Amino acid sequence: MERYDIINEIIKKEGLRTYLEIGLRDPKECFDKINAESKWSVDPGYETDYNHMSQNQATYPYESDDFFYKLRLNSLDLTPNMKWDLIFVDGLHISDQVYRDFLNAKEHLTPNGYIVFHDCSPPTCHHAREDYNDFNTPATVYWNGTVWKAIQKIRTDHFVSMVTVNSDWGVSVVRFHKGMIPKLGEYINPFYDFNKFDQHREEILNLIDPSDFYNWI
Repeated sequence: MERYDIINEIIKKEGLRTYLEIGLRDPKECFDKINAESKWSVDPGYETDYNHMSQNQATYPYESDDFFYKLRLNSLDLTPNMKWDLIFVDGLHISDQVYRDFLNAKEHLTPNGYIVFHDCSPPTCHHAREDYNDFNTPATVYWNGTVWKAIQKIRTDHFVSMVTVNSDWGVSVVRFHKGMIPKLGEYINPFYDFNKFDQHREEILNLIDPSDFYNWI
């Protein structure tokens, strides 16, 4: 089960219409496969050359912080209070940025909306490195970054309904309208150590198998 399969299943079952993707990169990887009535994307285009594309294909060619700032200033062709049914966060894989993307997405989510994150369950500490360009690790070019830290913080600081599907590097799904679960205790990994995270991965991420995801939604 890939991230777009998970997103499409949510859209289908919940009857969602509007979709925003943060971190488009190459639209063929996910965006083009999403079955939403109306779709928008955000990406500054830093990886355009890397993906052998002639130009940035994002709807809005900005960093996500700039996009939400411009949105609230009414500087885009969207209303400042625009809200989406599903927002997919797959931009810069550094925890503080992912958490800001979560906070911004939360403010622009419909009441029955979902926020989905990619790369939430790095298999090793090498995949969870902070520097993408450090290819001298056993993970080589594969990189999940520190998204997992943002997921832990979300579960620690916010009342949410959240699962992480154990597929496609870990796909976390957050909603606020049903099935709320208790906050995560800070004691479980107070210093955000990877080894401690790995030890308590299932509890921190609320990890489930793909087959169980259909029952969750």
